[in-house]
Amino acid sequence: MSIERRDPDTIEVLGGKPGDKERAIEADYLIRSGMCPNGHGLMQLGGWGQECPACGFTCNTLPELTKQ
Repeated sequence: MSIERRDPDTIEVLGGKPGDKERAIEADYLIRSGMCPNGHGLMQLGGWGQECPACGFTCNTLPELTKQ
């Protein structure tokens, strides 16, 4: 099963600017794929979630890994 982007109709960015919803969907997709949403590549797993070794971005979402 591959990771898919969320349906834009299922989320809303309150008080957001034009394009915020699209950026939120892309960031969510990257995080669930195990990638840094800031463009630094793969994140490392930790006991709490993931962390980017380049920029220090952390989240409590684990990647949706599948066997290749």
